[in-house]
Amino acid sequence: MNKIVLSVTLSVDRENTDDAYLDFNLTVDEEYIHPPESYVNPVDLVNSATLGGELYIFTCSCGDPGCLGIDEGIQVSHGNGVVRWKVRNPIAWNPEEALPEWTHDVEFVFDRDEYVSAVKVALEQAKALVRHWNGPGALWVGPGEMSVDQLMTLDISDSFAIIAAVDNRSIH
Repeated sequence: MNKIVLSVTLSVDRENTDDAYLDFNLTVDEEYIHPPESYVNPVDLVNSATLGGELYIFTCSCGDPGCLGIDEGIQVSHGNGVVRWKVRNPIAWNPEEALPEWTHDVEFVFDRDEYVSAVKVALEQAKALVRHWNGPGALWVGPGEMSVDQLMTLDISDSFAIIAAVDNRSIH
C-alpha cells in the first residue's frame, strides 16, 4: 500500500505581508508527485475521500488546472477497503507540445481508513488555522474564488456523503 501524508500550513504572502494563504501539502510515499507551482484543491481532495471519478486534486491557484498544463484529473476509485488513484505521469505538460514517449499511468493504492483519516485531519488543520488567523489583510484559502465560508462548511460525513458549500447551496 502507498502512504499519503497531508499537512496544512499558513504562510504570509511575500508581496503583501498583511495577507496570508493556506497551503495543503500532499506527499505519496514521502514524495511530492505534483508540479511545484500547483495547489491542492480542498474540495476535490475532500470529495476523493468518498467519491470516485476524475478529480482535479492538483490545480492552479486560479482554479483552472489547464493553466499549469494539467489536462487530466486523477481517476479515483473506491473498493475493498482501499482508495485507488490512477495518475498520468507527467501530471502537467505544456499543451502545445506532444506528450513525451515515457508518459505512463501510475497507480497508487491507499488504505481507505488511513486515507479518510488523513483528509479529515488536514481539513481540520485548515479550519483551525483559519479560525485562529487574525491578520490585517486577506486570507486566501483555496484555488479559484474559494471563500473562507466555503472552506469552513466543507466536511466529510461519516455516513459517506460529502457536504460542500457552493454558491450558498450544499452538494450532497
